[in-house]
Amino acid sequence: MCKKIVVALFMVFGLFSPSFAADKGPYEVVADTTQELVKVIEDARGYIDTDPQRFTNEVRRIMDEVVDFQSFARGIMGKYGSRGYYESLKTEAERAQFRERVIRFTDSFKDGLINTYSKGLLGFNGNRIEVLPLADDVDLSGSVGVRQDIYGERAKPYQVVYTLRQGSDGVWKLRNVIIEGLNLGRIYQNQFNAAVKQYNGDIDKVIANWTVAPQEVMEKAAE
Repeated sequence: MCKKIVVALFMVFGLFSPSFAADKGPYEVVADTTQELVKVIEDARGYIDTDPQRFTNEVRRIMDEVVDFQSFARGIMGKYGSRGYYESLKTEAERAQFRERVIRFTDSFKDGLINTYSKGLLGFNGNRIEVLPLADDVDLSGSVGVRQDIYGERAKPYQVVYTLRQGSDGVWKLRNVIIEGLNLGRIYQNQFNAAVKQYNGDIDKVIANWTVAPQEVMEKAAE
């Protein structure tokens, strides 16, 4: 079961396309671009064997437009990426180090996701997808949830819930994902916290050794 959940997980970060307008709501963003992703995947089947980098570049282009990677990464870093921690630092040198670490971790996190999920996206085989709004209201954090049901071999669809938040430019961007009840942001935050303990609080080592291994992480979380 967990492997099938991971297949659904692969849909998450390739879901969106930069072609949406800023005046679209979160539901419209998800609904209007799901089919476009399917086309991208189908097109890739014709060239993936000879030019896999082309598909990876396409996924990167799409993700760069609609995933708020820095907010996602800072959430995973927890305390070490928080505004409160930054404001507690006493010197400009410490604050500069904080900013550099956030940028470095964001880059590592993004590269790992893109390289992993661009491969996993090809596992999608054209099953039916439905997109459903969870609620019309924005919660206290300014976020809105949108549900995606992915129909596969089993009768009950796999459920993916996207959390999106509107930026100052009016565009709704992805901030977190919950797959079959498993909170991706929380899972990776736990992975980061475990690495902090492993490297005795050396955040630079945590970042240098960070890897994105969704199947292993998801399987541990499902135990």
